[in-house]
Amino acid sequence: MHLLGIIEIIIQIYFAVHAGRTGRYGWIFLILFFPLIGSLIYFFIEYLPEMQMEAKIKKSRNQSPRKNISQLKRELELTDCIKNRINLAEAYYHEGQYEASIDLLEKSLTGANAKDPHILEGLSFSHYKKEDYAKAKEYLSLLKENTEGKLASNLRLMKAKTHEALGEAEKALEEYKAIANSYESEEARCRYALLLKKCGQHDSAKEQFEEILKNAKLYPKQYKKFQGKWVAIAREEVR
Repeated sequence: MHLLGIIEIIIQIYFAVHAGRTGRYGWIFLILFFPLIGSLIYFFIEYLPEMQMEAKIKKSRNQSPRKNISQLKRELELTDCIKNRINLAEAYYHEGQYEASIDLLEKSLTGANAKDPHILEGLSFSHYKKEDYAKAKEYLSLLKENTEGKLASNLRLMKAKTHEALGEAEKALEEYKAIANSYESEEARCRYALLLKKCGQHDSAKEQFEEILKNAKLYPKQYKKFQGKWVAIAREEVR
């Protein structure tokens, strides 16, 4: 097999795995059955925007928090619009100022923006971090209603953790189980296993912990390092 063919297969596998682990199952067919074209389309529509967003977030976090918030405040004073409110609310959120974030977002949740997914998502996260789990659950429900019944995997994980925090074990188990194989890290599976153990389902919990350890052996060392916290928990539980 030519070198270019090998590289194409590696790229194809990488994007198919990425699509699967991030819950983008619809893309897997396109990537596998239309290798080059499918991979290119996935790269430009899904992968590249995600990488650009991560780079933007990283750049924002590397700035002086106080300077960043002051700048965003000035921008909001100059132009009071939804985009500027959300940007400032996100900055407050990343600095742990959840009340300020909630205040901005709730004031924005009116009129044409009463069902804005970005605002509802921000309110879900802020209330969760504030440990107001009932409110977080409320906004997650509203978000689900306004996104055709679908939530991104990170929001489904938060939903599961919210159910668990509210003592709704059965609902939490259902959510954890649904995303255990698709979430991009081992957190969902590990939390699922810990809750199974807490509910007395020790054999099922052990199976999940062992799956985490198996993945740590199968995937590259970098994966094991990235998932270190959850792998360590699984190893201790199995031991």
